Amino acid sequence: MFTTEGEVRVPLQPEQGEQASPQKQEPPKTSPEEKPKASQDPSQHEEAEPTGEQDPSQGVNFASFLLSLATTGMVHLGEIPEPSTGQKTEDLEAARQMIDILGILKEKTEGNLSAEESQLLENVLYELRTKFMGKSKATKL
Repeated sequence: MFTTEGEVRVPLQPEQGEQASPQKQEPPKTSPEEKPKASQDPSQHEEAEPTGEQDPSQGVNFASFLLSLATTGMVHLGEIPEPSTGQKTEDLEAARQMIDILGILKEKTEGNLSAEESQLLENVLYELRTKFMGKSKATKL
């Protein structure tokens, strides 16, 4: 969708042609001999998608997504300065929401994460929850 510079990615020419005329799909572009080859070995196509999603050069993967959410939580806890102002501010309700979102992610992705992803999620949740408890107790006193 976006380039590494943050600009909207321009679709490839064949995709634009397919969108303009959905009736004309791949048959005119490929010979009948090529189609069975592609359909005979679906594992090649299936393997290409996950590696593309986890490619660090793509910019976004599950680990970077978790770290983004964790950073937002730390900003709301006042541990990291807000990027727009450069000042540290506390918003414990927003921090609680980020912790809840990460908790939901943990629950919904259970059994589907790699060991590294699961450990990262556990560590992020532990750190945010610990800091949140410290801040909320200090506020009540």
